[in-house]
Amino acid sequence: MAAVAANKLLMVRKLVETAPDAALRSLELALSGPAGGQGALAAVRGLVEDETAARYVRNSVLAPIVPLCANRDTEQTSFPPRTLTLLWVALKTQAPRQVEEAAARCNPWDLEQGPPDVFNELCKIASKGLRAQAEPGFQALDAICDIDELASCLELSAIVRSALPKLQEWVSKMSEERASSARLAYKDACAIRPDAGPLLFEMLAAHLPDDWRILRVISAVMERPNDKFWASSEVSVFGERVLADIEKNIAFIETFDPTKGEAEGRKAAQGAQKIAQQITEFEQSVNLAKDGPWGRRIAKHKQAVAQAVEGRMNKAENELLAALPLRPISILGGKKGKGVPQLTAEPDEILTKRLTAVLVFIAEVRGCALQSGYGSSRAKVLEKLNGRLDQYIEDILHIVRTGDGGDQGLARLYVDLAASYIAYSRDEKTAEIVRRRAAAAMAAAA
Repeated sequence: MAAVAANKLLMVRKLVETAPDAALRSLELALSGPAGGQGALAAVRGLVEDETAARYVRNSVLAPIVPLCANRDTEQTSFPPRTLTLLWVALKTQAPRQVEEAAARCNPWDLEQGPPDVFNELCKIASKGLRAQAEPGFQALDAICDIDELASCLELSAIVRSALPKLQEWVSKMSEERASSARLAYKDACAIRPDAGPLLFEMLAAHLPDDWRILRVISAVMERPNDKFWASSEVSVFGERVLADIEKNIAFIETFDPTKGEAEGRKAAQGAQKIAQQITEFEQSVNLAKDGPWGRRIAKHKQAVAQAVEGRMNKAENELLAALPLRPISILGGKKGKGVPQLTAEPDEILTKRLTAVLVFIAEVRGCALQSGYGSSRAKVLEKLNGRLDQYIEDILHIVRTGDGGDQGLARLYVDLAASYIAYSRDEKTAEIVRRRAAAAMAAAA
């Protein structure tokens, strides 16, 4: 394969330099095989490897602000993804010696001793450069983000960098010793700027998989305040953000469209699980009063989520009757929903998706049902659904074996469908037993 022309290689370099981190990782993986080291691809592979190494250094130096440079909720502190690239270009121009030192020190054996001092030195240089706005590289950032806020984040980078190795311990199991460490970090941040506390929590939260768990750290710093005090403080935004997220997930549970199938039902169940976790975190982090500003709202949300989940579960029986239709064996039987399988058409795809979504939702909320107040309702709904499914499966297997009561071909389709449903309402082992019985019935009918 011929080498890449110089002008084309320059274009490829520009594309590689501006590619998102995820795209760069995909490129690196795609070119990692033997073919990636041959001909023209070898030059491209070299560019990708160089850029990957450069970004590793950049992201190590700017680690405290890296998760802030992404698309986040509008209320959260964030900067455009290009911020990291422009900031690093400005630093390479302003402080080339320190950048070279950082690259040399950015290796596993140096990092094991803790972040080198040059990392924090570069963040300080970047902060001063942003505030001075004397260099073109730092001036370019003024067009895409709030440079004062970015400079403030960089000023706190040493404190955040020091706290990051302890952060998982702080949110997993807070102790008095860990609480003291968190308070010291907060005190150090406020020594830089009196109003730096909320920004410190914002930066730490960005490094958590679940950013709302920062409530535990704030609670430790404030010594578990009551909700009236917290709701009127400078860090009230963190509590309000969690309450707003709970409201959003309750609304989604109430309105999600089951015609979108399994994924939508699972997403709604994950929303219910998240609500349970957030409410627990809130109750542990804040001293809630029944008549307090947040205590009242938490009580209201508990009731609302239970009603929303129960409302969805209570519709499951009608969805089951629609997806697995019955023909009444008597007038009274039809009114009570009793009957035998109606095999006049193939299963309806939309109705199948609807029932699957609801059953997945019911199955996935198992872990949070009891603590959220709808465990008993869930058990009753499943008992009723499984009773109907058990009878339907027995009736449909009879048709598969004998042909009495309907088309055997359609019966086989419906028994497979019923097996997939009972996998959600009971378990996969039960579904496998139904499938084996169906196979035996088909063999007997052949």
